Amino acid sequence: MAGTIVIEFPSDYKFLNIVDLVTAEVVQTLCFEHKAANEVGISVIEACTNAIEHGNKQSADESVRIEYHCAADRLTIEVCDRGKGFDFANYLAHIPNPANIDHLRGRGIYIMKNMMDSLEFEMVPGQGMKVKLVKRLRGEGGGDAQQG
Repeated sequence: MAGTIVIEFPSDYKFLNIVDLVTAEVVQTLCFEHKAANEVGISVIEACTNAIEHGNKQSADESVRIEYHCAADRLTIEVCDRGKGFDFANYLAHIPNPANIDHLRGRGIYIMKNMMDSLEFEMVPGQGMKVKLVKRLRGEGGGDAQQG
């Protein structure tokens, strides 16, 4: 399956179930192995949660847009909010220690960075923050068969 799937939803956590279902269908169609499919699903939910909470400040007047770009060798997901962004370069250089299980903040970006093959942030002038997640297909027939 090659092509692009786009969904857009109001900044409300109740729509994360739809995001989860669409993501699961995309990774299944692309034949990701179970572990890689879970990593993609968790990362997309983390990115959308951040977009709702931090980007759009839970404003129902603002939306979150997701683009799934499906290619023969990879899945690229872009999650866009309408927020003012943050200093992502500085944050990435100083990601909080995820071992501090009691700390309620800071683990989402760490999780996405470690579960995906690539994680990028871009502030799009006049539009908001874009988070770009990439997961490469591996093994015969796609999937993640070669990843340890």
